[in-house]
Amino acid sequence: MGVQMSDAIGTFEMKHTGSHYGRTDAGELISNSNFEGTGTGYGVGFGTLTIIQPLSEANATSGKCTWSGQSFHEDGTTLGFLAEGTWEQTPGANQWTITLIANVSNGDRIRCVGIAEFSSRTFAGEIFPA
Repeated sequence: MGVQMSDAIGTFEMKHTGSHYGRTDAGELISNSNFEGTGTGYGVGFGTLTIIQPLSEANATSGKCTWSGQSFHEDGTTLGFLAEGTWEQTPGANQWTITLIANVSNGDRIRCVGIAEFSSRTFAGEIFPA
């Protein structure tokens, strides 16, 4: 039996290492949150979750996001990742469910679904084929 769309092919576990903020020329808020950690089959990774939104929507409970990052493997190879996705706040909690569809520089296309937990400053979840 082959891998089903719902079968996870791995997990990832990342720690928030800091954020920085900026603005677009149109006056939108740019939020960049940096993470580092590991992912099954992808070694040690570093990445940035980016959200761009009008200042008036800074209290939104869901929206679009992007991810850009790179992983480093024990054999010295590296991979780049570019992803687009969505985030949604868990009602009444300081955590988000984040879903990303990523293109990997080796040709892989993966879907990552995880929870960003702000009190513990973690982002962890599962990796699926996309």
